[in-house]
Amino acid sequence: MMLPEDIENALITAEREVALIAAVTSNELRGQSDELGAKLSDLHNSGAICLTSESNLNAIQALDHKDFWIAVHPLKEAIPNLLGSHGQMLAYVNTLVKKAGSDGAAGMPNVALIEWCRKNPEEASKIVERAQNCDPLGLEHGLFAVLALANPKSPFELIRHAELKVRTLGLRSLGRMEDLSLEHIKAGVDEALRALKVETDEDVRTAAIEASFRLWENAPPKFRYKQTDLINSIGELGNQTELTVLAAMLFYHNKGLVGADIDLVLDWLSKKPSNAAATLRHLDMAIRRNDERWKFENVVSVIEFCLPMLDKPVDADGFYGFRKWLWDDPKHASYLFSRWLLNGQRQLCDFLSEILQALSAEQLINIQKGDLPTKTADQVFLAQKCIGYLWNHETVVASILLSIVRNGTTDARANAEELLFHPMLLSYGGNLRSYLEGQRGNNSKRISESIERLLSKHDMHISGTEEVRDVVELCPTIEQRRAVAMKDRDRNRDIQKAAHKRSIFADLATHQTLLYGRKSLSIIHGVDGEQHPQITELTEHSYSVELPRLSVIDPVGFNQLLTVFRARTRAQS
Repeated sequence: MMLPEDIENALITAEREVALIAAVTSNELRGQSDELGAKLSDLHNSGAICLTSESNLNAIQALDHKDFWIAVHPLKEAIPNLLGSHGQMLAYVNTLVKKAGSDGAAGMPNVALIEWCRKNPEEASKIVERAQNCDPLGLEHGLFAVLALANPKSPFELIRHAELKVRTLGLRSLGRMEDLSLEHIKAGVDEALRALKVETDEDVRTAAIEASFRLWENAPPKFRYKQTDLINSIGELGNQTELTVLAAMLFYHNKGLVGADIDLVLDWLSKKPSNAAATLRHLDMAIRRNDERWKFENVVSVIEFCLPMLDKPVDADGFYGFRKWLWDDPKHASYLFSRWLLNGQRQLCDFLSEILQALSAEQLINIQKGDLPTKTADQVFLAQKCIGYLWNHETVVASILLSIVRNGTTDARANAEELLFHPMLLSYGGNLRSYLEGQRGNNSKRISESIERLLSKHDMHISGTEEVRDVVELCPTIEQRRAVAMKDRDRNRDIQKAAHKRSIFADLATHQTLLYGRKSLSIIHGVDGEQHPQITELTEHSYSVELPRLSVIDPVGFNQLLTVFRARTRAQS
């Protein structure tokens, strides 16, 4: 480890050689990052180096990505204690922020600037003045000077400025100020509401929305000053961008909202278009499953409204919070599956299938009586949509159809039982048969009697197929079998070759093909030239999936049935 004086000498020498920034990233000083920040500020203040010189700022801009993120920590740590004018400091901080780009740590220099402004209030005031004069650097970093000065009058002065950019800065700084009195919070909400009613500039309106949510969040518990008025103003007058911002506020700043106003936000998001992908992403992150302010049905309405507007097919993996909430309570699954299957929209039904696909094990769904439609036609429609979209989740389909057998009308019960036999039992005889056998002792007499009829009918079907299993006309010839086997072998070989070429691990390890065996022997060549044998025990990993038999026996008829069920529209009363 270098001594403090050695670090100072290295930095001073590098400054003379116009290589100060390169020295900060050098291997020699890289391990001294904790001490470098203090040394840089001390040497700058003594005049031995000048961090804010044009040559050093240009050197920062010229750093490659890796070296910049090595240098940014000591360069940022030096900011709070630097001596110099506000102009020098703005140029220095701006260079670091611009170089960082959109990285999440890009705001670190601005945070250090707040501390510098607190130590230099007169210079901080000049930064605010530059912002009021619409100076680009003043507008860029004026927010942090306002926060450092902590004068609640300053944001209101900026909000009443003639220039849009200055008014935007005032609203942004107002929302971020700490320890505001209740009077100032109310005044701030009033200013935000006024801006939403009279301003047309998108940046000003977005800043007003964010400021109001931040102010509510920093207010006393259950403080809801003009929440309803402001949210309705956004919903009535806002465009797609503002509705998207409203969804983002649910994630970032919902602590200040009461339950009625969360419901109001969700109501607007379920009626007016926003950026569907961004809205759904923020909503999923905002969900608080154990927070009584959040209602499952209202969240479902927003997702139901936004899903059909997505440009790309839905991916259930992006809905982690919603999926966890869905399976927390059987009532949630009952409500969602009944509502969306009855809706029949392709995007919604596909999403249900995606949700089930994301599960490690099948989740049975019991459609409760209150969630089941009352009309026979609607119950039959729900059953057919269930098979059309969820046919590859046979036990889930069976659990939904049995819900209709239990609570449906007479005709709907008969239809559900018929669908359970054809196409479900005629296609699946493994997990589905086991599940139905387990329902023989169901408390519902309707279900237990239906199960007995189904299993008896299925047994008769199986015995009938066994009687004709030796019909030679249905068997392929030896030549046909040989041709299929050769085609399968060639296709599998091509698939393996293609997979091997595209594998990112193919070049990292040796390739072995084992025809049989319990162990694998590999020879590892050491750096010393010696060879070391390595024996790896082999274990079996298996995965099975049941292919619906009707897709083999009657592929055209089976696919036609599923297509009809998917395409069918609900009769409107």
